[in-house]
Amino acid sequence: MKINILIVLFLSTAFLVQAQNEKQSAESYFTSGEEAMRSGKLSEALIYFNRAIAENPGYVEAYSSRAIIKERFNDNKGALEDYTICLELLPDQYEVLLGRAALRFQLGQFVFARDDFRKLLSLPEGETNTIFYRRSAHSPGTDQMLTVQGAIRSQLFSYLGLIEYELGNCEGAIIYLDSAINLNKTEADYFVNRALAKLECDPTKALDDFKQALELNPDHIIARHNLAVAAAHQGKYELAEQQLTEAIQLDSMMLDPYLERGYYRMLKRDYLGALSDYNRAIILEKDDPEIWLNRGFVKEKLNDWRGAYFDYSKAIDLKENYTKAWLNRGNLLTAQFRYGEAIEDYSVAITFQPDYSAAYFNRAMVWHKSGKPHDACKDLNEAIRLGMEVDPTIKRKICANNN
Repeated sequence: MKINILIVLFLSTAFLVQAQNEKQSAESYFTSGEEAMRSGKLSEALIYFNRAIAENPGYVEAYSSRAIIKERFNDNKGALEDYTICLELLPDQYEVLLGRAALRFQLGQFVFARDDFRKLLSLPEGETNTIFYRRSAHSPGTDQMLTVQGAIRSQLFSYLGLIEYELGNCEGAIIYLDSAINLNKTEADYFVNRALAKLECDPTKALDDFKQALELNPDHIIARHNLAVAAAHQGKYELAEQQLTEAIQLDSMMLDPYLERGYYRMLKRDYLGALSDYNRAIILEKDDPEIWLNRGFVKEKLNDWRGAYFDYSKAIDLKENYTKAWLNRGNLLTAQFRYGEAIEDYSVAITFQPDYSAAYFNRAMVWHKSGKPHDACKDLNEAIRLGMEVDPTIKRKICANNN
């Protein structure tokens, strides 16, 4: 009997020593991971955190540190899982919740991000030495270092405002951004974010916020770009082009200013200038069919018909049902007297968009030039039925013998 008791005591002691060794091993791996992370050896740190969690699946700190590493490696799904496990093991961790909220925002999970940010507003900030890299609302990456006990509360309101904006609630967005600005009146981004929300609710009230943002930060490209758009809406195209040129000088890798300036240059028939802008835009974004369409139009105006045909065809390759590209290419073919090919393009446009009155009208003109009066009159009548206004003299000329 005593022998059995001794055996049980020995086994219990062995299990206790093993458990202590496992705990110590997990802590050792975690410490090594932290040291590797501080040294910038992220792959090595990830291995250590994986081992720490394997030894102790309830190791909260290891999950939060591993989540940070996974974010740096763009494993956003894995990072989100680690943040969530960490919060399930120990709720109300301010910094972990902040990391998950910001990641959910970047992933477009706006409803879930809103829940996290709202909860953060109700939690005490506490003491910390951790640096939080603020995500930019307008572009990928990070743009400013914040400490949790610092200016973060105003940023929470800003994020909530942006979330409401993304969810289509411009009034709610403005309320949150008012709170952000009340806490910090020196942050240009807050005024830009509120201006963007105002553009949805009442555009007349947005300009002052864009101007205030530029006073705080003269190099704020989003503010300058939107002031250019506002100037263009007022017919001030020269001022719009100037603002956009300044925006491009501030950030030559931003797509929208090139597109806007190219469009305004088209309006004033500066086709060479527009071509330069669309060339640059395609370098930045080669998979947008509208950019290829617009460049094709500019090339057509410059009598580069081969280049225009290529660009219209590229737009169609990118978006097969892009009826405007089929129409434009049909028009280009018509100008080159390639009537059979033009009719094919107009027909495809009509297949994709059966109520496309312009395609029916243009095909009617080509049928007429091809000596097919019956087909021409039929298409013309269909264009009129679909709402196109047609000069009566054209109707009489094309349908003279087909009434």
